[in-house]
Amino acid sequence: MKRIVVAITVLALLAAACGGDVGNAGPLTQPPSDQPTTTVATTGPVTNPTTPSTTEPPADPPDPVDQQFVELFFGKEGFAVSVIRAVDTPAVAANAIRALIAGPTAAEHDSDLWTAIPSDTLLLGLTIENGLATIDLSREFEVGGGSYNILSRLAQVVYTLTQFPTVDRVLFYLDGQAVEVFSGEGVVLENPVGRADYFTILPIAPGPGTAASEPWDQDDLPDVSDAEPTQLRRVALVAADDVLNVREDPGITAPIIGKLLPGVVVERVGQEELVGSTRWVQVATPVGAFWVSDWFLADAVTSADFGEDARVEALLDEFAAIVATDGDLRPVASRRGLYVSHHSDPVRFASKDLATILTDSTAYHWPSNAVGADDIDEIPARTFAAAIADSFVSAYDDADTVRTVNEPILGGNGRLPEDAIPFELESFNYIGVHDRGDNPEFDGLDWVTWYVSIDYEDGAPVIVGLTVDMWAP
Repeated sequence: MKRIVVAITVLALLAAACGGDVGNAGPLTQPPSDQPTTTVATTGPVTNPTTPSTTEPPADPPDPVDQQFVELFFGKEGFAVSVIRAVDTPAVAANAIRALIAGPTAAEHDSDLWTAIPSDTLLLGLTIENGLATIDLSREFEVGGGSYNILSRLAQVVYTLTQFPTVDRVLFYLDGQAVEVFSGEGVVLENPVGRADYFTILPIAPGPGTAASEPWDQDDLPDVSDAEPTQLRRVALVAADDVLNVREDPGITAPIIGKLLPGVVVERVGQEELVGSTRWVQVATPVGAFWVSDWFLADAVTSADFGEDARVEALLDEFAAIVATDGDLRPVASRRGLYVSHHSDPVRFASKDLATILTDSTAYHWPSNAVGADDIDEIPARTFAAAIADSFVSAYDDADTVRTVNEPILGGNGRLPEDAIPFELESFNYIGVHDRGDNPEFDGLDWVTWYVSIDYEDGAPVIVGLTVDMWAP
């Protein structure tokens, strides 16, 4: 039975706040960069209320590239072993053959995978019609000796092409000429061939060899119960319908060899490398140590350890003190910047902007739980300081404030506990800060709750996100 080829789309991570922000940006390949913002100070009304442009697109974002996961077939211990690659579209089949010719990766070589195809082989042409793939390869494809080697390279090509539903058999050409007898081994190839012609020579091993087209969940990953706690990371800042790509090498141009679901815990192993401004780290996967962007990994600190960390309260005190003096928020914020969820999907404020965000006169129509997106112009525009910082400090400093650790706080007409934290921030520990309603006229409905999402960077706690829940009569 032919396997299903799974289509994916590889996009740069483009931020579009409130309804289309980081979380909905497609498969995650790189973090946002700190480019100049496109917001406009409010000398007049804010005209783009549902998208306060506080997050930045990557520098020179590449055009979207469509890719598909396909199977390539290499040899191992007398079998043809299937491995997974992501190849560009269109011309998926041709690009699969090019990837096949390129051979196994270094890690695959280390796991004893081999190829019989000469590395200097060129793909000269490929057509598919009525179930027949006609492939034209350069003469280098038949160079080399040994009947097993020669038959194995034919099997690799046939197996790789016949994974596609449109291909049943393969006809070989060399340098534009139909092949009757292939190589010095005298292999007859005047007629099309299929998988059955090679099963006795190089049988296909069951199951894929090095990666999965389906995302890895926690059960797929290596057991982390005995891992050093300081090396554990949880996939974060990824939307519920998205994945974190695992790559063969550091950098967004490296082949994708697997995908991690949001929230899974992985063990940090091996090296790290800086590519541009992005830190890439190796993590343990079902097929070995491979690379992911550190941007999307949170320290997997247990709730108990987090709750006992006195530095967390000191961090919140420092945040409140900085707000009181209109200072620089960067010392208390994540190197990623600050994600803010104001009754909306998280919006990222870049790290460089946090230096002056408390004095910035730019104002936004912040989303509200009481006003729909179509009527957001009715909400007065407010600065970050007025809508976020001052509101938090007012709640934090109130005498009857209630604080919790990783526990939602219910207020009248507030959101359900399971919806308290935006999905993208669920992988972080958080402190809840709840200011009960103070005005008896409103029967306690003038309450506000802030959830402060906290990560650890270089071993110290930092603020990565702020989420508000409130009711304003």
